[in-house]
Amino acid sequence: MFNYETYLKQVDSLSFEEALDLYNAIYQDLETDNQDLHELWGDTIDAALDYVQMRTKWNFMDMGERMTADSTRTNLHNQFMSCLTIFSRECAQLNLDISWIEKLGPTTQRKRWGDFAGYILCFENLKAR
Repeated sequence: MFNYETYLKQVDSLSFEEALDLYNAIYQDLETDNQDLHELWGDTIDAALDYVQMRTKWNFMDMGERMTADSTRTNLHNQFMSCLTIFSRECAQLNLDISWIEKLGPTTQRKRWGDFAGYILCFENLKAR
């Protein structure tokens, strides 16, 4: 079972509301017609899909499977973080608001960044209705 209130008390947690604010700020940046920016966002979504799939499967792995998958999971996490960072740099080059990346926090807050990958997919899923 999952307890959201307990999760919020953990170090580097990211609330639903915070994540939604970040997501909506990103979509304000995406109102531009810049194709490169949209491609970079697509890369970010793809990286989030790969990472979150592995992170979800992690819940069902035994210790041996986790040991085998750990480096892949880390690499997928790094790829997502790289894609989002590159996307934010392109936003900055275009003089768009990048306060959302500062609100997300430094890349040393890896769990928070990983949680945001899951939230992005949650919001994209709900948006597709």
